[in-house]
Amino acid sequence: MPDDPCSQPPSLTLLAAVRQFNDGDYFLCHETLEVLWMDEQRPLRDVYKGVLQIGIGLLHLQRGNENGARILLTRGRELLAPFLPFCLGLNLAALYDETAQVLALLDDPAMNRPLELGKQRPKLHLVNPA
Repeated sequence: MPDDPCSQPPSLTLLAAVRQFNDGDYFLCHETLEVLWMDEQRPLRDVYKGVLQIGIGLLHLQRGNENGARILLTRGRELLAPFLPFCLGLNLAALYDETAQVLALLDDPAMNRPLELGKQRPKLHLVNPA
């Protein structure tokens, strides 16, 4: 649908946020996405807010706040759900699933603490335009 806001390509600002997220610079990513979120009046703003919350959830996890991480990761997934699988050139379904895997690790009492994600850390994947 041409007037579907999700079909728009990612802005340069969003691409910067993707790099920041994938580099693990979640606080800077938060600042970048907040600008997009605050400027967007359509429901699409929940995409920015969802990614933002997942990033800050991962920041909480890095800092050892598993409860805060769980809350923000869950909220972020809830905000992204209506926009799956793709929106603004992002593979939101992949982020949604990767975040679910982190939540499963958080709920697994057999996992070593503090929880280190390493290669299991969620990433933002760009969709290759067809």
